[in-house]
Amino acid sequence: MFIVLVAGTLAAPLFLRPNPRLLPARTPADVGLPFEQVTFSPPDLPLVLRAWLMPLAGAKASVVFVHGGGEDNRSLPFGNGLELMRDLVGAGYQVLAPDLRNFGESDASPDGRISFGLHESDDVIGAVDFLETRGGSARVAVIGFSMGGSAAIYAAARDPRIAAVVSDSAFADSRAIVSGFVHAVIGIPPWLSSPLLWTADAIHGMKLGAGRAIDVVARIPPRPLLIVHDRRDSIVPVEHARRLAAAAPGSELWVTDVGQSEPSPFDTHIKSYMYAPEPYAARIVAFLDRALGTR
Repeated sequence: MFIVLVAGTLAAPLFLRPNPRLLPARTPADVGLPFEQVTFSPPDLPLVLRAWLMPLAGAKASVVFVHGGGEDNRSLPFGNGLELMRDLVGAGYQVLAPDLRNFGESDASPDGRISFGLHESDDVIGAVDFLETRGGSARVAVIGFSMGGSAAIYAAARDPRIAAVVSDSAFADSRAIVSGFVHAVIGIPPWLSSPLLWTADAIHGMKLGAGRAIDVVARIPPRPLLIVHDRRDSIVPVEHARRLAAAAPGSELWVTDVGQSEPSPFDTHIKSYMYAPEPYAARIVAFLDRALGTR
């Protein structure tokens, strides 16, 4: 055991260094959407965040579209994010899709590390600030996926301007899911990843338990909150969604059953829309229309 701990201490910075950037390979133009390349800054750091704005004259409201962690970016490439943005714009919603700090084409934070939604929530708040400068609809909702769902919850807990939240595949607390995520990304078995993760946290200060949306989600109601999760998700088990919903009285919980067997280790994580786009989009749009009074 001592040898494993020593090896974990030495290896943790290598395995848990900042993710290589996955830049967007497609743009909204690939799904027929006019868009603008825009930039803004979060309130906590002098970073430049790069985003796509899909403006819509006479929009019902604006939606901030927040991608997840790992190797992700504003296009949500592993969840058909651009197609979902197209559906939201088609339903009358203006969409702003940023690359979070340390992802895509946005600036890195000083330490280059993700915080599992905690500090990324400032990027969401910066997006709301940006939308205010652009005028248009005063109503803003946020839809976030995985870590982006956690960031959306943190942001809404802090910022009353966010009128509604959709959280898809979010974790209640990050520490509980890190081992499974590391296994999926780099193949380290859980029995070996546990000491590696302990040293990453305790010795290297990587704060693997920083994301605890469960602690703040109760601050969102009575604003509407829809929590979406597929029952087959093995990266973030569906129990996380049930915990979040139980902690936020009045929230809606939608457990999907997309009926697919995904060959990758990420199975159905953030893929409810990918496998069932029409019912997913219809449910999200109906929620937003009702939550924002835009029907």
